Amino acid sequence: MTNRRRLTFSLATLMLLVVIVAQGISQYVMMRELAAARAEVEEIRRKYGHIRVEDEQKVYIASITENENVGTAYRLRIPPGCHYMLNLADTTFPANGYLEDPRPTKTLSMNTWKKGADVVLSYMIYNDGKKQKVRVWTETATLFDYHLKNWVDSVGPSEGSSLEAIPQKAFSPNETIRLMSWKNPETRRGVILWMEPLAAWEARRSRK
Repeated sequence: MTNRRRLTFSLATLMLLVVIVAQGISQYVMMRELAAARAEVEEIRRKYGHIRVEDEQKVYIASITENENVGTAYRLRIPPGCHYMLNLADTTFPANGYLEDPRPTKTLSMNTWKKGADVVLSYMIYNDGKKQKVRVWTETATLFDYHLKNWVDSVGPSEGSSLEAIPQKAFSPNETIRLMSWKNPETRRGVILWMEPLAAWEARRSRK
């Protein structure tokens, strides 16, 4: 009788251990699959410029690494009440490479963003076979299609930088946001693209 009880107890204990081990393995597999799924979602967000809004009053910009078109693209999330001027400067850079206060060659008032916007802004610097050009556009409109007249190509590679916004970057609505700069390092001629709050734009004009 005692042996039978021991056998019954041992079988019950063994079955319980099997259930516990099986649950542990299942939990481990599920956690791995969940982690892989989260990583995949984050990769998709990174590729397509998903923005996670943490402060409704801030401007958010995220790089789009999987751009369907040529050029560099950003997703912009502009809160209501922000009036930006989009500037493009055809300019000469100083010897140190950074132009502190560029003067716009072309300016657009982004009135359509004042009520808030979620927009993809793209730019491209290219040669169409005859002209060196800068094109800036959104999904719905071309904003700049600028011809760099009398452009001289450099013997070596051009130099440039663009806003680092992976996975995203937040800005105060009062900040000026420099999106890109690009130049011929030999002649130091190049272009700058930036967003500027209307108040800053008007203040700079009044200083002229």
